[in-house]
Amino acid sequence: MKNKFFQIIDTKIREKYKDMFNSENELEEFLESLKRKLMPSIRINTLKIKKEIVIRRLREREISIKKIPWVDYGFWIDVEKVGNLIEHSLGYIYAQGPASMIPPLVLNPKKDDLVLDLTAAPGSKTSQIAQIMNNEGIIFANDISADRVNFMISNLQRLGVKNVVVTRINGRFYHNRIKIKFDKVLLDAPCSGEGHIPKDFSILNSWGEKICIGFSKLQISLINAAFNCLKEGGILVYSTCTFDPRENELVISWLLEKYENAKLERIKIDGLKYCKGLEEWKKYKFNSEVKKAIRIYPHLNNTEGFFIAKIKKI
Repeated sequence: MKNKFFQIIDTKIREKYKDMFNSENELEEFLESLKRKLMPSIRINTLKIKKEIVIRRLREREISIKKIPWVDYGFWIDVEKVGNLIEHSLGYIYAQGPASMIPPLVLNPKKDDLVLDLTAAPGSKTSQIAQIMNNEGIIFANDISADRVNFMISNLQRLGVKNVVVTRINGRFYHNRIKIKFDKVLLDAPCSGEGHIPKDFSILNSWGEKICIGFSKLQISLINAAFNCLKEGGILVYSTCTFDPRENELVISWLLEKYENAKLERIKIDGLKYCKGLEEWKKYKFNSEVKKAIRIYPHLNNTEGFFIAKIKKI
């Protein structure tokens, strides 16, 4: 089965992204990184416990952990299943990818902010935002699926999150249903999930052109709602865990062309290697401002793949 997935990477994904990189060597590094299983990683939940106590507890049991450079409370951990650890059940740690922790850092919420996480379930980034805000301010966490919302509520309760209002609304129409303007909005959009191939090869079973194009249309309607939920002067962070420019740069270009008061801001994360957004890909040409967005590839940091853009409503 693994050989089947590797063949898709070496043929279809190679063909799709052969022009994305500056050299043949970097393309090969990218393709090989998709075949390597990623090491599990955790976020220590400082809402419930001090970081140093968790580190000591794990090391006393000879569990090896290694600091993730760009996030103070993030660690790679040498265990097969994080969910089996007692610290996970107690809400002291949360299994979360190293790149997945970056969008809340870019959002940079303050303790008195009103924040919207538009597509929030299962609550990974919502709970991290609450952790950054130290359970102060207010977060609206939304998702369309009842099952996913229930799972998110369970996660938030286990992690000791107390500053969240949960809503279940179709995110495309959120700005019509909730007449509130937010200081910060996170749209971690549903996507084709190419960036998670190193974590789960089975993604390739349903991967294809129609999937990516379909998600692009959904993402455009979601980012339109997200921007309309934002206060003037507010910040919108758009992220996906995929490489496809139609789900990334094309969505941001659409927003910039539709709204004159949407302005991209540069992103800088110390300790993280990344590439700038693409200005063109195949037949597509994007707004030149998309170069301020960042692309995180698995071969650069041994992480899942991500795309992140930071937009200010001027």
